[in-house]
Amino acid sequence: MLNFVWLDDFRTLAETGNFSRAAEARQTTQPAFSRRIRALEDWLGAELFDRSTQPAKLTEVGEWFRGVADELIVRVARV
Repeated sequence: MLNFVWLDDFRTLAETGNFSRAAEARQTTQPAFSRRIRALEDWLGAELFDRSTQPAKLTEVGEWFRGVADELIVRVARV
């Protein structure tokens, strides 16, 4: 089941490109933050970030999912 916290985590990491800074912004530890990003990727069945670069960059699927995440957040906010 999708955890909506993961969507905000995803958006924060997409903006910062840095796991430590994103975790700090989300007020959690870096290991816990990384586990949540991995859980989202596992749920989707695809890697969203290229971790081999600094800053971490969105993969092609990650770029697609950015729009999906934004739309989901808007729709939930309307409810």
